[in-house]
Parts: sequence; C-alpha cells; structure tokens
Amino acid sequence: MKETYTALYEFGGAFLGPSLTTYARAVEKASQGQNTLPVCLAREGWLLYRLLDRLQAARLIDLPTPPVYLKVSRTLLFRAMLGDPDVMDMALSTEFTGTVVDLLMKRFGFQLNETYKCLPAEILSFEMVLPDHKERVLKWFEPHYARLRSHVAQTRQALLDYFTNTGLATEGVTPLMLDLGYGGTIQKLCTRLLEKDTRGLYYIAKKAGEHDVEGHQASMSGVFREGINWQENYTMLERSLLLECLMTAPHGQVVDLKENADGEMMFFYGREAASQRYYQDLEAILDGAIDTAIYNLRHGIHYTHQEVEALFEVYAKRPGALPKAVWHLFTADDDISGNGIVNPLQIFGI
Repeated sequence: MKETYTALYEFGGAFLGPSLTTYARAVEKASQGQNTLPVCLAREGWLLYRLLDRLQAARLIDLPTPPVYLKVSRTLLFRAMLGDPDVMDMALSTEFTGTVVDLLMKRFGFQLNETYKCLPAEILSFEMVLPDHKERVLKWFEPHYARLRSHVAQTRQALLDYFTNTGLATEGVTPLMLDLGYGGTIQKLCTRLLEKDTRGLYYIAKKAGEHDVEGHQASMSGVFREGINWQENYTMLERSLLLECLMTAPHGQVVDLKENADGEMMFFYGREAASQRYYQDLEAILDGAIDTAIYNLRHGIHYTHQEVEALFEVYAKRPGALPKAVWHLFTADDDISGNGIVNPLQIFGI
C-alpha cells in the first residue's frame, strides 16, 4: 500500500506540479488590484482552491482576498437559466446526439419525471443532432419557455443566493474565475446571472479577450495558450481530458441546487467517474502535485510554458509514460455531451 501511495504521489508531482506552479504565479499576478476575488470554478477548481489556499497560508503567494471554491457546472447553470432565449442558443450550440428527453436529463440535469412535467410527450421523443439541428430544436422549446422558467425558478434563486453567500455579488468586487478552460461558458453564464463584469484566467483560453454579455464584460485570458482551437495540433488542448480526469473534486458533477428553509444549500450530483469512486488514490496524486508546487515556489523554481507543454506531451503521447498505478483513475463524466463515461486512455490509444 505504501509503495502504491508513493507511486501516485510522485506521479502527481511530476504530471501536475509544474503546470500548477506556473498557474499559481499567474493567478497571483492577475489578482493584484483592488477588490479582486479569486473564484475557483467547478470540479477542476477544487484542486486550484486547495493549491491557492495552501500557498497563501504558507505566504508563498500574495492574494488580496482569500480564494473561494464555487461548486457549479455548465449543467447547473443551464438548468437555472432554462427558458432564457440567449442561454438556450448557447446551450444548444455544442455537440449532442439523442432525444429531447436525453438532452433535458444530460445537459440540463432533469430527472425523467420532470421532463414529462414540462414538455408534451410527443416532443420528448424527437431526435436531434446538435448543433446541426439547433434552430429546429429552439422552435420545439420556444412555446414552452414560460413553463420551463417556472419549473427551474427555485434552482435559479438558490444559485443567486449561493453567489451572494460566497461574495461574488458583493458590490465593487470583481470575480476572477479560475479554471482549466476553454471557451469560458461558465464564466459567461455567471456574468449573465450576476449582471456584473468578470475576469477569467484559464490554463487555455480559446477565445481570449473581452466578451460582451448583456452589457457586461467577461474578460478572458490563458496562461499557457490563447487563441487556439480544437484540431490545431496543440496537445494540451487536444488531450486535455487527461487533465480533467485528475483535476477534479471528490464529488460528481453538480446537476441541481436547492435551498432549504434554514438557508442551507443542498447540492445534487450526477454519477461518479472512477476519480470519485477511488478518491483516496486521486488524493495522493493531488497531494503530490500541491506539495511539488509549494516546494517550487519556496525555492524559486520556474518553468517556461514550453517546458510544461513538452512534459505534458510526453505523458499524453508516449505509450507507457503513465504508470499502471494511475490507469484506473482515467475516466470522465461526459454526460453533458451525451457520451456518458469516457476513457481517454482508450480514446487516445495510450
């Protein structure tokens, strides 16, 4: 058991430690300025929050405000804003194949009984291929927007209260959204709900710059690469699913949020991937990654972007580079795209 822990711990330091070191320094630099609130987003944000919290406690970085962890997901935000025409357009713009029932359950976090409560049965069986059929699907939904908005009103209000409780809605505070990447969908949706400007700092930002969201600005930048897209042979993006499998939280994807009478937030989760089922193993990897970043900052060790990219290239493309002790952790929940649980080791042939 000790040997397994050591293998996992050392792998975490080698695989994630250098990129976390570089990213933490970038967060410190981007956070400077009055009333910036570092907000660690979604499942990847759990690791970033733990990292920044420990670095600040050790006085190795200087953040003007302690970081917060925001337990959200695209699914939760899409659900909370279901029936908003602009958000519907965004929600239907990425790949999905299946029926309307499948879409509501996998992209909007619905239970089966909820789908029949909100839409006529004949619509629920319609088949689609997104984004090719987006305009057609929008027409199916449009007559039912009012009912859908009413159904998710409780989720939307709980989410707004959650934003207030975590400090995002505080006047004069600018949230700095921290995440792996890539298109800033969560940031845009949060900007829309908060009705205030936000900033985002990602590992990779496909569309860096200023984005107008209903009169407010969502500013995005990337630490390792900006302006890159899929199928442009940038390995850290093309095989980023390897990072997503490990940079994850002990809980599954958040699919709904309710607030009880005492104001307590109750989170509801989708199914677990291997990284959640075997979180004790994943935690050893994350401990190694964070401890390595702490060591690097304490001793002034720096990595160029090219060095981080080259290291990832070795693990992502060379057969046998990933130790056998970690293979069981590489599965991810891709329900939002209709693909269920996916295994990047099989997808990429490594």
